[in-house]
Amino acid sequence: MIRFWKTGKILAVSSPGGHWVQLNKICHKLEARHPVVYASPRSQYALKKDAQRVVHNILDVSADNKLLLIPLAFQLLYLFFRERPQTILSTGAAPGVVAVFLGKYLGIHTIWVDSIANVQQLSRSGRMVKNYADVVITQWPSLSDGETVLHKGAVL
Repeated sequence: MIRFWKTGKILAVSSPGGHWVQLNKICHKLEARHPVVYASPRSQYALKKDAQRVVHNILDVSADNKLLLIPLAFQLLYLFFRERPQTILSTGAAPGVVAVFLGKYLGIHTIWVDSIANVQQLSRSGRMVKNYADVVITQWPSLSDGETVLHKGAVL
């Protein structure tokens, strides 16, 4: 049986936009059972009325600006050592890929939830991390192979 969640703090990482919306839908229920800390570009996503929520601002990186991956990696390493997460959860894209790769190297449990928008195949980021993340989840049954990529229902 695959262990989805380790007890302890979760670092939830995503790009802005739809990835962020999807991550929040997933983490909303997790917050009742686990401390969740967020990392996303554009920290204005932090809810000002909710003092309990921590959102760290990280670089907005994509595959088009590979040189920014290096400073992003240092930002994430700093967050790993500051926050000490037991699990890294990401819905994508580039910031999540970097977080999963670094987390795997450091022995942190990693979970990738592929974008709901990708119906025909896993996202490019999902294909990159599927052999590195401890758990890879898709919301589309046709994209699951039952072993490395699992179908666990829909977020939306």
